[in-house]
Amino acid sequence: MAAAPDNGNDAGGGAEQRGQSRRDEILTVARDLFHRKGYANTSLDDIAGAVGIKREGIYYYFENRVQILITIIKPLGELLRDSLAGILETDAPPVEKLRLAVENHLMRFERRFAESKITLRDDYFSENEAVLAEMGPIWDAYEVLWTRLIREGQQAGAFNDALDPRLAYYGILGMCNWVARWYEPGKPPSVPDLVEQYYALIAGGLIKGGR
Repeated sequence: MAAAPDNGNDAGGGAEQRGQSRRDEILTVARDLFHRKGYANTSLDDIAGAVGIKREGIYYYFENRVQILITIIKPLGELLRDSLAGILETDAPPVEKLRLAVENHLMRFERRFAESKITLRDDYFSENEAVLAEMGPIWDAYEVLWTRLIREGQQAGAFNDALDPRLAYYGILGMCNWVARWYEPGKPPSVPDLVEQYYALIAGGLIKGGR
């Protein structure tokens, strides 16, 4: 990221603070445009126009459109991964860890819906090496954590040990991620209701003896 221009009239951290404010504004506008139009259909010119600056002004803060995208979606991926890691380190029984893991995954649609939909809707992971380099390790680690949760539940005798942990994870993730295709914030069902419904479905197939 290039340094924001300094006109020499600012005292203290005034210029830096305004630069951060502008950077945050660019991210907010880009997030809304990516959410509404899709990443593939949003150009730097679109972002600059919505912010009210020239396209060149964006380059003071971001190298390119991909860097803006990564800055928007990476924190949510890290949060999901780190929260799941925290769940696994608790002393909760496997069944409770499963419920907490489902809740962790689905509640992002209530707390960070735009970022969640951007992450799941557009097919840019397989096409852009920069995105893959940043996000691939996060999602790989998330998969490892989920499969560990399932395997530990099997070893404890709580989960069906006939299931392949990795395939079970793919099934759970596919079902939960599909929410991005149809969920509308503010309309029923609420995300907490989704957590209960989806947990019941997942538990019915994974837990020995059902829920």
